[in-house]
Order: sequence, then C-alpha cells, then structure tokens
Amino acid sequence: MISRFHFPGIAVVIGSLAVCSARADTPRDYYNQEARIVGGLEVVNKLHLTPGQEALRTRWYEKAFNEAGYILNLFPNHPQGLILLVQTCEQWKSPRCSGMDDAFEKAVAINPNAPGTYTTIGIYLHRRHQYAEAIKSFEKALEIDPNSVNAQYNIGLAYFESKQYDLANQHAQRAYALGAPFPFLRDKLQQVGHWKPTPTPDPQPAEASPQPPAGRQGNAVKK
Repeated sequence: MISRFHFPGIAVVIGSLAVCSARADTPRDYYNQEARIVGGLEVVNKLHLTPGQEALRTRWYEKAFNEAGYILNLFPNHPQGLILLVQTCEQWKSPRCSGMDDAFEKAVAINPNAPGTYTTIGIYLHRRHQYAEAIKSFEKALEIDPNSVNAQYNIGLAYFESKQYDLANQHAQRAYALGAPFPFLRDKLQQVGHWKPTPTPDPQPAEASPQPPAGRQGNAVKK
C-alpha cells in the first residue's frame, strides 16, 4: 500500500517546483497563510534559511547574504530572513549591505500591518545605536500588537540604553508578564536599581457576582 510509505525526496522536488513557480510571480506576504503554502515557505526555510544561518555561524558571509537575499525576494517580510540579513551585514561590513533600507521598505510595503517587521527594523536600528528611531519602530509594532513579547522586550532595551529607566522597567514588566524568557533586561535594570515589579491585580471572577446590598455598592470594582 503506497499510502503507508513516505518519500521525502519527492516532497522536496515538489516544494522546489513551487519555489520556482513563486520566483516568476510577485513577492508574497509571509504572514498570509495561503501565500506561505503557494510560495513553498517550508522548502525555502529548509533549503535557504537553515543553510544561510549555518553560513553566518561559520562566517561565510557571502553565502549567508545570498541566502537572505533569495529568501527576501520570495518573502520580503520573512522575519528570520530579515534578521539573517541584519546579522550578516552587521558582521560583514560589505558595500553590498548598503541596501538595507530598501529591504525594509519592501517588507513594510507588502504588509504594513505586520508587527514583526517593525520589530525587526527596530532591532536593526538599535544595533546601530539609533535608539530614538528604534523606539519609534517598536512603538509602531506595539500599536498593531500590544502583546508582542519581542516588541515589548526590545523597546525596554532601547529605553534602557537611552537611560529612560522608568519606561524601560514599564516595558520590561509587560514583556516578562507575557513570557519573555531572557533575563538580560531584568538583570540590567536590577544593576541600576530600576527593577520595580508591578503588583499583580487580584483575579476577577469569570462570572458576575450576585448584586451586593445597596449599602455596599460603592465597593464594587469599576472596569
């Protein structure tokens, strides 16, 4: 029975054909599920993202740069592809990296409402020590998604570097409440005496409580 067997080689070939087909079409939005399937995202990640990340790890910058470029030609707002490009150019210092702004413009243009794109741009600006511009980009991400762990955490780092410690702590508390796994920001705030945990409000009952007596209505929680 053929259905009991798996042929990964065939899957790769089919996926590669999908990628080739995608190359002839307009670039696709990473955050659109249908576009991810049609554009062969799974194969792109396997054949280009993973090798690109390995090339960066071994300091084969030209290959890492080319892999990032290939990915972003297909999915201009691919978050890991953008990060690969940022990290490669940060280390490589090549004239070929002069088109970073163009790459980000294309990423925003294909989907202006993807918070991950603005977070990635913010990370890039932060690494260039452009903290005010980075904060603006993180703020844009948080306008779209206030619960973005990455945006909350990274804007906290940018505020810390700008010595705006109260704001750094505010966003750090939010980031850790959302599940940020990295202790670095907390440790930095503790070192300067600005780690100030926010009290956790008492949990509210899932269902409405019975109407309190008239004389106690002033104690009701206002939502």
